[in-house]
Amino acid sequence: MSRRRTAAGGAGLALQRLVDMISHRSGAVLTIMSDASVTLPQVLLLSRVAAIGSTSPSDIALEAQASAPAASQMIERLVQQGLLLRKEAPDDRRRKVISPTARARSLLRKLEAARAADYELGLAPLSSELRNAMAMLLQRAVDELAGARENRRRRRRVAKMEVER
Repeated sequence: MSRRRTAAGGAGLALQRLVDMISHRSGAVLTIMSDASVTLPQVLLLSRVAAIGSTSPSDIALEAQASAPAASQMIERLVQQGLLLRKEAPDDRRRKVISPTARARSLLRKLEAARAADYELGLAPLSSELRNAMAMLLQRAVDELAGARENRRRRRRVAKMEVER
């Protein structure tokens, strides 16, 4: 691919092409998901719940940009599989709170390790200098995105509190 095509497509296209070239090299991620009987949307929901901690089904639906019924159905499946705990909120027994189980956290760690190993395998042909430069730039992007995500969550919480008043 020429530099001009990459520049014209932007960072998103370049990242997509890179991930396509280096991901799922070993098949380990798909095997782990299959063995755990989870789908990609379920893994994404588990990851969001794990990142947030204890949260309500409605908050996770908002975070995942999913309808409340769709999120509730997925949450129910994950509760049945022993990957999420659902209990009454301590301050309001009518409200439910979900949190990841130890089994879910273990599954997410396995998936993260398998994905990282696949990416390392895919990047192995690159020079160590290029891999190091990529690592620094990617960490900078992760830090920036994490800050932006936290700001969005904070704004949503404030907006929700204002609506509840």
